[in-house]
Amino acid sequence: MAEASLSDTGTDERAPVKTDAGEESLSGGLRSLLPFARTARGPLALAGAIAAVAALAGLVPYWAVYNTAVELLAKTPDQSRLWMFAGAALVGTVLRFVCFGAANFVAHKAAFEIQYRIRLRLAEHLAVVPLGYVNERRSGELKKVMADDVERLELFLAHAVPDLVATTLTLTALLGWMLFVDWRMALAVFVPVVPALAMISVAMRRGSVYNAEYKQSQGLMNASIVELIRGMPVVKMFNRATDEVRSTERLIDRYVAVVRDYSLMFLPYGTAFYVLLASNVLFIVPVGGWLWISGGIDTASLLFFLIVGLGALSTLVALFFLFANLSHIASGGTLVREILDQPPLAAGTTAAESPRDSRLTFDNVSFRYEERWVLENLSFEATPGTLTAIVGPSGGGKSTIASLVGRFWDPQQGSVRLGGVDLRALSADELAAQVTFVLQETFLFNDTIAANLRLAKPDASDDELHEAMDKAQLTEFLAALPAGLQTAVGEGGTRLSGGERQRLTIARAILADAPLVVLDEATAFVDPENEVALQQAIGELIGGKTVLMIAHRLSTVAGADQILVVDQGRLVEQGTHQNLLDAGGLYATLWQDFVAANALGLSTVNDRRPRSHEARDHEVQS
Repeated sequence: MAEASLSDTGTDERAPVKTDAGEESLSGGLRSLLPFARTARGPLALAGAIAAVAALAGLVPYWAVYNTAVELLAKTPDQSRLWMFAGAALVGTVLRFVCFGAANFVAHKAAFEIQYRIRLRLAEHLAVVPLGYVNERRSGELKKVMADDVERLELFLAHAVPDLVATTLTLTALLGWMLFVDWRMALAVFVPVVPALAMISVAMRRGSVYNAEYKQSQGLMNASIVELIRGMPVVKMFNRATDEVRSTERLIDRYVAVVRDYSLMFLPYGTAFYVLLASNVLFIVPVGGWLWISGGIDTASLLFFLIVGLGALSTLVALFFLFANLSHIASGGTLVREILDQPPLAAGTTAAESPRDSRLTFDNVSFRYEERWVLENLSFEATPGTLTAIVGPSGGGKSTIASLVGRFWDPQQGSVRLGGVDLRALSADELAAQVTFVLQETFLFNDTIAANLRLAKPDASDDELHEAMDKAQLTEFLAALPAGLQTAVGEGGTRLSGGERQRLTIARAILADAPLVVLDEATAFVDPENEVALQQAIGELIGGKTVLMIAHRLSTVAGADQILVVDQGRLVEQGTHQNLLDAGGLYATLWQDFVAANALGLSTVNDRRPRSHEARDHEVQS
């Protein structure tokens, strides 16, 4: 809403971000997820318990195979025992898959609940941080965090608990079992684990340096793709598809390069990890053969290690895939933390009373975006039942004034008061009840007309909705709709015309019935046919209220009770239309330019209008 308030963040190229290693560490990112995981401790604990049962059931087939081998080596094998071992192996296998499936179901359900809480928390937090923080980020970047990164957290939340519990318990049980049978062979089985874990640890540590650039390149790529899709009508209009696609392609190439570099770095360590886990046969066979030949181990025990030991480390493979994605998971947790760490606008809690009336007062207000001051020592007052218009050159700070009234930002100096109460002392609900906005750029949610209207008053009855629509000059429009108030408006209100969208937002403002109305030139871009209806709708909205109008067309301010002329963040003139014309200052100059521009536009239209041969002949004779 604020003009000249936001830096241009639409560039395609940015310098790589260098961040502190601690900030991008795995532990830091994963710690960011713990507060959300605590809300599902019960289900996650249940998933872990079921996974433990699955892990123990998975050991039964190993036990059955070992005992079957021992039985077969006996002089007279007992066939009934062989059938018993086969049945035990079958039951253990089925129980393992059933329990592991149940563990994953419980863990996924908990993960989806956590995802819901994270997304809800992010949305709630973005609603209370300064609007500039949101506007300075392209929509694709925030989409990446709220959709992609939170979705990726499911890998950690849903799979980590069952996989970690099953792997840890299985390895612990196998190690204890093998140590009981023969400690020397147990060491031979597990000796590759130490270098394998060392390899994956090095890969994770070295991969952390890619996190910052990875998240930046992915965010820019997503933002560019979203922007390209949204801007496709303009791209087609000017036949710039090739240029815009190439711009997006460069960002895709950058993202691919980051992923490729990370993958090439990870490849040797990941490969070494996998190979080492499968290499214990190189230790089991020679050690087992030497012990068997020397009489240090019997045949049954050797078969046990050949059967069980060769597959003992396969459970660690699940950790390989989990570890391979941990850096990205932690990166997502870091991004979530970065958003939630943004300080919100201070919540109003100190007001001793509600505003006495709708008198709006700016008292020596100064405001800046980063280092640039947009408003300096601005003071004025808008009294109840009057219309105050704010005019001035583009970039002078007009819309910033309106944004401060809505507490999209707070001033660094001075105060904005409503009815004698500082806006910073008002709660969000009370401020919303006192102030309503009608902006140039209308926004409607992809929902029904009724749902969009009830944003202003959730408990409004259908009769109240119809009354607001009637005052907004939408009665005929509503009557023509087969579904009436339940008609879907489409994404952004695309199923409605521009005038219909604007009047619907005015109906929403009428329903809110706030005593202070801020108009950001609601008729600036509306065709003449709709402008009459819009003016009538606005008349219904502002009757008897305090009105602050951000004026871009001077023809709309001539009847204002007072006009504020703002230039370079300062109030340079104040008065009525006639008084300001008589003063001969900046307003008079702007008015003369406005009149001249209108005359020039009309003259140009007349000059370019097709004329008959007779008219041209008359001009030549003249």
